[in-house]
Amino acid sequence: MNTIHVFYAKTILSWGFTIRHRGTSAAQPSYPIPPPTTIVGSFAYPLLRLLGLTPHSKSSINWGNGKLISEYMKPLLEATIVASAGLISPNFADKLRTHPARRKLSIGLAVYQEMGRIIASPYKSGGSFQQAIRAKFMEPEFFTKAIPVVLPVQAVGATYAPSLKLELIWAFDAEKLSKELDISVDKLRDAARKAIYGIVRIGSKESLVALEEAMYVENPVTRDAGEKVRTRLYIEHSCVEPLDPAFTAEIILPDLRYNLESFYVPCYIGSSNLIIPLSEDVQPPTFRVLNPCKVISMPELEKAVGVARF
Repeated sequence: MNTIHVFYAKTILSWGFTIRHRGTSAAQPSYPIPPPTTIVGSFAYPLLRLLGLTPHSKSSINWGNGKLISEYMKPLLEATIVASAGLISPNFADKLRTHPARRKLSIGLAVYQEMGRIIASPYKSGGSFQQAIRAKFMEPEFFTKAIPVVLPVQAVGATYAPSLKLELIWAFDAEKLSKELDISVDKLRDAARKAIYGIVRIGSKESLVALEEAMYVENPVTRDAGEKVRTRLYIEHSCVEPLDPAFTAEIILPDLRYNLESFYVPCYIGSSNLIIPLSEDVQPPTFRVLNPCKVISMPELEKAVGVARF
């Protein structure tokens, strides 16, 4: 029996999101699209709360090339088969009939570094910090040695895309996850059917989203390598061959174990700083699935297809 279960959500971004690059501290750039671990966390947060489990831990846990802030994220990621996202630019033609260029209007996504936060914490120690605290107020040394050390201005990254639609899927092995969480599959299923409507943010707590469509699917259709699929969701580059390269871009993201990998993102233009997504009325690109990867598809969602090794 197929034990794969799938969370699916189509959301609308309020202003965008902030998902900080792994391993950064002082400089805080943001990813241009939510990586797989963020997607799992977005679905897992309401799920864990409904199961009566604490989403956060007092200490971090080593995982792959990174760390986890929740002890429950490890079994969630271990049970994950694929987590992916896709971008959709809404069609404004019907809403803006008086606009002379209405057919060309679309929403893009841009990563921006805001020089708007002052961190009152020293990033230097030893001699530099000692010189800073000894500097006399309003003397030349105060401006050259004290201010830059004690109050450095740090760029905070954010990804702006107001009203952009964001599709998310998370496919996981329900039997494996239920064993790791020490609950029954029935209890997991009951909680998941409610949790799918609990997505309110992507990444940081300020990154609010509105839920447009949600679905919890059991026993999705799986297909073997060699199949051709259309999807708006990004796919790990080693799993597929793009047959419409003009509508795909390669973007580096951390995978489920925080290893940096290249992913094919369906879009008109794509980079680590800017993405111009496909419009709602445009067919997504076609990919040929390569060994040893397989396809996870849902009859209700023809354009939200996941591809992964399993």
